[in-house]
Amino acid sequence: EKAKKGELEGLKMHKGKLQRKKYLIAKKEKSNNIIFYMIGTHENFYRELKKYLREVE
Repeated sequence: EKAKKGELEGLKMHKGKLQRKKYLIAKKEKSNNIIFYMIGTHENFYRELKKYLREVE
């Protein structure tokens, strides 16, 4: 699990595998809760995550 900087500051990324594909999970811990922002394959993940965050914030 790695904390991100810049546009993604405050988010933590978790890496995992499912059926030989690599997946990333973007999450944030806030007030004893875990908020999941995105789960997806590595391809274009960060670009799509940044786009999503701009739309919701």
